[in-house]
Amino acid sequence: MNTGLDGRTAIVGGASAGLGFATAKALALEGANVLMVSRSPERIRAAASRIREGTGGRAEGFAADLADPASPAAIAAAAEERFGPADVLVINGGGPASMPASTVSADDFEAAMRLLLLPAQRLVEAVLPGMRARHWGRIVAITSIAVREPQPGLVLSNALRAAVTGYLKTLSGEVAADGVTVNAVCPGFTATERLKQLAGDVARREGTPVDEVFESWAQRAAVKRLLDPDEVAAAVAFLASAPASGITGVSLPVDGGFGSFLV
Repeated sequence: MNTGLDGRTAIVGGASAGLGFATAKALALEGANVLMVSRSPERIRAAASRIREGTGGRAEGFAADLADPASPAAIAAAAEERFGPADVLVINGGGPASMPASTVSADDFEAAMRLLLLPAQRLVEAVLPGMRARHWGRIVAITSIAVREPQPGLVLSNALRAAVTGYLKTLSGEVAADGVTVNAVCPGFTATERLKQLAGDVARREGTPVDEVFESWAQRAAVKRLLDPDEVAAAVAFLASAPASGITGVSLPVDGGFGSFLV
């Protein structure tokens, strides 16, 4: 399949590791020019170098903290300076702290909003006018299965990722006629550093070995295993492609059949 991504400019957040890195690699393999964003200058430069060496594609790192209100505009400007105006925006970043709903505070919610919701809106604001003017754009957010079924102990992720989904779903209907699609990918339990952190939290809270926590999560999916980041990245790359022009306003589960257990 010709994805139509050759020569396109893509911005990928949280790209130094995990799902963001896997997505940047998938887009680079399709010929996209990728601006990879993360907070650490050293880590994002190293990640971009690995992708260039591994794919032969064009990838550059850009250090920015998406919680800084000025960062999204700077990211968009850097992408345009290096590769041209952004055609693809992949919204992705670190998750908030795990905690139960019974102890969450208003300050916790405000911090999670600055981490998840506001950066998504500001990134869209920075790239959307150009996409609409050129009548071509792809916006894909990496969220979580938590938007379909809230997960225990993850009240902040449950609430704020759902807010991002609601924002993007509303936006999708407003810009579709301009050739811009807006979608989300909802990963299930995927083998990333973030999942290791969450497993450690659960293990400490429940007095359970970490390996047992991972196994319990694997058994909740129909495939009976954790997903690989590349499996999630493949879905993001497809939604960013030219052939996906008829898909918008969708939150696509990539969860190994976890959804089959939901009621």
